[in-house]
Amino acid sequence: MTLPANASLLGFSLAALSLVLTAQAQTASSESARQIPVKKLFPYYDLYLGLPPQDRDGFYLEYLIKSSETNLRPRMVYALGAVRTPIQLDSKGKILTMPDMTMLRQGKVEVPASSPRGEIVLNLEPAVPLSRTIPASAVSNSVTDYTKAISRAGPLALAIPKLTGIAFRGVSSGQVVFADGRKATLPVERGFPVFRPGQSTMRGAVSLEFPTVPSQAQFAR
Repeated sequence: MTLPANASLLGFSLAALSLVLTAQAQTASSESARQIPVKKLFPYYDLYLGLPPQDRDGFYLEYLIKSSETNLRPRMVYALGAVRTPIQLDSKGKILTMPDMTMLRQGKVEVPASSPRGEIVLNLEPAVPLSRTIPASAVSNSVTDYTKAISRAGPLALAIPKLTGIAFRGVSSGQVVFADGRKATLPVERGFPVFRPGQSTMRGAVSLEFPTVPSQAQFAR
């Protein structure tokens, strides 16, 4: 799986796949819908579920449906044998009802032929609590878990970017506080302060401080 050409330095989509009229789509027996294997529309999710819980609590995968033609999103259901389960979305198109491992292995996503064209976009999000003061350990955990996940991805690891830090949006500056009471200014990259726990200058970090609460935490290359 390759990254889109416009993948950002600080945040990116791991994959974008067309839901309708794809090479993998198969016409259902009713000829009024198309079926696509669930695993093809949720790349990497089986690897994520296969990680020990303590090794994936630092990040999560977010899948969103976007329409390329209208403001309407494709209506989709999970199909497993004769059972049909609607896929629920929030107002931004985020999929709220993710498949379990059985659905990933055996299920299909069924899309009515009359639905607008669209795509599923995968975002990788760090699980960092946002506050004016954030424990450095919470930020480090996201980077550590992501690094562990890549190490278990096998050949797929070659297509996954190496992300070594967390960028904080919505603030122009930040400080790192060390165990001995010292403080240092976080480096700013593309307008956002970034914390890289693996850097030698960040050893002994206890917390991060910001002038206001950041609006978002994002992985950074």
